[in-house]
Amino acid sequence: MTQAQLAQGRSPLLAVRDVSVVFGGIVALNGVSFDMHKGQILGLIGPNGAGKTTLFNCLSR
Repeated sequence: MTQAQLAQGRSPLLAVRDVSVVFGGIVALNGVSFDMHKGQILGLIGPNGAGKTTLFNCLSR
């Protein structure tokens, strides 16, 4: 969260910090962090095998 957002009292609806997932020595996610605020649209893109589904599964389970 930026200092401006803190000053305005805006806390994120979703705060993800340092998510890491390893499958048998294969690093699927390494230190993923982001904030999502009210009214914000967030997109997640990347090639096959980049960890998009793994991140979604971590957040939704």
